Amino acid sequence: MAKVLIAETSYLVRKGLVSLLEHTDGVTELKAAGHPETIMLTLKEYSPDILLLNSAITMPVTNEKLTSILHENARIIYILNTPLPAESPSSQISVFDTKNKLSEKLSFHISQYATQDNDKGETEELTPRERLILKHVALGRTNKEIASELFISTHTVISHRKNITRKLDIKTVSGLTVYAILNGIIKMEDI
Repeated sequence: MAKVLIAETSYLVRKGLVSLLEHTDGVTELKAAGHPETIMLTLKEYSPDILLLNSAITMPVTNEKLTSILHENARIIYILNTPLPAESPSSQISVFDTKNKLSEKLSFHISQYATQDNDKGETEELTPRERLILKHVALGRTNKEIASELFISTHTVISHRKNITRKLDIKTVSGLTVYAILNGIIKMEDI
C-alpha cells in the first residue's frame, strides 16, 4: 500500500493522473500539488511513498535535497513533457503515454513498493530473547518481575518490549498474549 503525491504544474495532467490513480489498487492516500512551494510543504507534511514529479518544475531544492526530504524507501517517478523512447527507464512516464502504458508503469511501482514493505516486515522476526520476554509478558508478569527472573535490568526489559511492540505492531498486552498463543510461545493452559 502506497501514499502517492503528484507534483505537476499542468492542471489537466495533474487531474488525469489523480483520476487514473484513484482506480489503481494499492494506493492508500493520494495528494496533488501544482505550485513548487505547495509541493515542498506537502512533501514535508505528507511524506509520500511515491512522488510523481514533473521534471520541468523548477524546485527550490536540488535532487539530493529532495531525496533527503523523502523517506529512505520512497520512489521518484519523473513526468516528462516529451515522448519517451521504448528503452526508457520505468522511473519515467510521459504525458504522451497511453492510459494503458501509464497504468502499467504506475501499477508496477505501486506493487514494487508494497513488496518492498512486506519484505521489510518479514525480515524483522523476534529474537530468542524477545520471544522469552514476550512469554513472560503474556503470562502477566510485570517488567520488574521479568527483570528479576532473567537477571537483567528493568530498562533492558522495557527496551525489549518496545522492540517487540514495534516489530509485531501490537500495542496491548492482550494482543501480545493472543499472538503468543497463536505462535506457540505459550499454551492456553499456561495462562
